[in-house]
Amino acid sequence: MAQRRMFSQKVTETDKFLDMGLTAQSLYFHLGMNADDDGFVGNPKSIKRMIGASEDDLKALVEKDYLIVFEDGVVVIKDWLVSNYVKKDRYTPTIYTDDMKLIGLDKNKRYQFVSDLEPERNQVGTEMSPECIQDGDKMEPNCIQSGSKNKNQISSENSQSQQGQGFKPMEPNWNQNGTEMDPQVRLGKVRDRLSKSKDNLNTTSTTLNSYYEKLASQKSKIEFKTFVNELGRDVVAFAIDSMADNADRPSFAYLRKILNRYQRQGLNSLEAVQHDDDVHNGRVVAPVGNKPLIPVYKLGE
Repeated sequence: MAQRRMFSQKVTETDKFLDMGLTAQSLYFHLGMNADDDGFVGNPKSIKRMIGASEDDLKALVEKDYLIVFEDGVVVIKDWLVSNYVKKDRYTPTIYTDDMKLIGLDKNKRYQFVSDLEPERNQVGTEMSPECIQDGDKMEPNCIQSGSKNKNQISSENSQSQQGQGFKPMEPNWNQNGTEMDPQVRLGKVRDRLSKSKDNLNTTSTTLNSYYEKLASQKSKIEFKTFVNELGRDVVAFAIDSMADNADRPSFAYLRKILNRYQRQGLNSLEAVQHDDDVHNGRVVAPVGNKPLIPVYKLGE
């Protein structure tokens, strides 16, 4: 590991950084000095105690978007590649490879959870083939990321880890490698969905559990559980289905917008969100006064 570290003024001379307390700023610099060549720190609590910083200082760095905290307690400095460059002949890869797989780089070269990145962006240090196949009513990647497990291995491990929990893994109805769905496929899904009675919509725990397991960040998982508790299982499952039908690039950020809209409008029943979905996506026109709903199109036309 290199003995010298750099700090960019683009990070440390901003009002956002300087508005933090001095102990929080000091903790950031000490974490940077003790990070490995990929920006990971395995003992943030020890460093915090060593310099006399508090838990609130560590939380401030997370809330201000300077750190990512993983479930095992390891942290990574989000602006690491903005400030630091290590020559290849001196570079030592991080030992926290499992955590490394959970993050990628955004357009500003900052670490982000993969689930929070734009879908077309790849994980750090891997290569992804754009070649995909169309399978029924969904598209699935026909490729494997470098160093990751293949689809059959993942399916087998999911089946073993979820045995006895009352559900089976369920594939999402959208592509996750950044490519857009064929418009004809999407239109067919929408019409197929409208042709069914919405009272029979599948809102079982399979949909919720499957989506929950695919969330990469603990923060997103906690937020997802909160939505389920506040809006109800049927409402959240319907929102996932709606996103799969209407979003070109489904993501948790997209789902969050739908659920926040439900909360603002006080929609907490399946019937209410079904109607809101029809209005929002232009399938019906919202009623005026006592006039009935006006369909925008009819199936089969």
